[in-house]
Amino acid sequence: MPEQVMGVMMSIPVEFSAEAVKESSLEAFRPYGEFLRSAEPYSSIFINNQWLTPPKAGAELEWGQGWYYDTTVARKHEYWKNIKTPQATKDIVQLRKDLFEWGYCLIEDGLSEEQYTRMRARIAEQAQAERELGIAYVVASQQHVWALVNKGDDFVGCLEHNPKSVQAGPLIEQILNESLGSKWNHFSFLSNISYPKCHPQSMHQDQTFIAPYNPSEAPVLVNTMYILQDVDEVNGGTLHIPGSHRPNGDGGVNGLYGKLPKPINLEAKAGTVLMFDGRLLHGGAVNHSDDFRYVITNSCVKSWIRQQENFLLTVSPEVLQNASDKLLLRLGFQSSITSNLVEGYGYMGTGQIGDENGAVVHVRHAFDDGTYRHVGQLTMTDVANADDFTLQKIQRRHESFRTPEYFEHLHALNAL
Repeated sequence: MPEQVMGVMMSIPVEFSAEAVKESSLEAFRPYGEFLRSAEPYSSIFINNQWLTPPKAGAELEWGQGWYYDTTVARKHEYWKNIKTPQATKDIVQLRKDLFEWGYCLIEDGLSEEQYTRMRARIAEQAQAERELGIAYVVASQQHVWALVNKGDDFVGCLEHNPKSVQAGPLIEQILNESLGSKWNHFSFLSNISYPKCHPQSMHQDQTFIAPYNPSEAPVLVNTMYILQDVDEVNGGTLHIPGSHRPNGDGGVNGLYGKLPKPINLEAKAGTVLMFDGRLLHGGAVNHSDDFRYVITNSCVKSWIRQQENFLLTVSPEVLQNASDKLLLRLGFQSSITSNLVEGYGYMGTGQIGDENGAVVHVRHAFDDGTYRHVGQLTMTDVANADDFTLQKIQRRHESFRTPEYFEHLHALNAL
């Protein structure tokens, strides 16, 4: 039947109509349907471990019934107390082994006393102010303080792995490079605050945004948790199941899970840094104390993954003006042919630190100044006013391939 599209009568084949497509899809062969509907890895995890079922919102927590949140630290746990789980160490060789074998490792004194004391005070003040203003993000399990990049110099230092803010910074960065490859981005950076008598989080894996894909070769996300005070089973040390980054069902293939051991609470001293694989089952614990429990979590991901925090918009102009090349790279301000192009700018970028051919921070500065003008529909009469386009200004200043020879080539093409 003829249909009017943009004022023009068009005859569209009946096979392309919404009704025909819907009808032909009812019993059709869909090669990936079963896989995409599988809900793995959580399907097999929860079917085979029903004690992992999270409590309903507002429900009273049940103790002595075997639920996942009713647990303790490894050295007191009936199952785990005789198993040698990772201990805090400064030895990078052991840290690598622990992360690979158990899905997590503990960096001893990753933060100095001065560093974690300073950051805890800054987080506590920020969190209280956000609650007072009514802008806080509070759920049944935690308060989250987002956009830390704008909320203190030490947080910028953490994102840069600067030893002035996190003394184990170079070691952390090395493990990230080895686990994710050298081209990775910050996915998120926030404080997780367990308040007194909070509910537990559901046990989860941080990289299940790619589910049901569950690569066995290596993680696509690695989390770094900065522990700002002593944590244990009393104040809500993070729940985790050692070794759960590897599927254990169906012979360990197909990403399926069988029966799992019960989780334990993290027990660690203030200043410890926990690094864990994005496939490790973990979750926020119940805080039985009368005080807040503060940690900071920084997730890092392969560069092709869309970031949870949109740093391109989140970072304040003040922080951006003083940002190092490393910070710009890790926050996603460095473009390459596969990511973050702006009107094509970045297509010749390498994605490497400091590469001007893909430094989209210049675009953001123009937006902050209110001077950015997009290239829209063009006719030859627009050519005389082309200097008004921000894209052209950025290209001339920063794209090294736009040489006289390049422009000669463009003119030669126009002459065809």
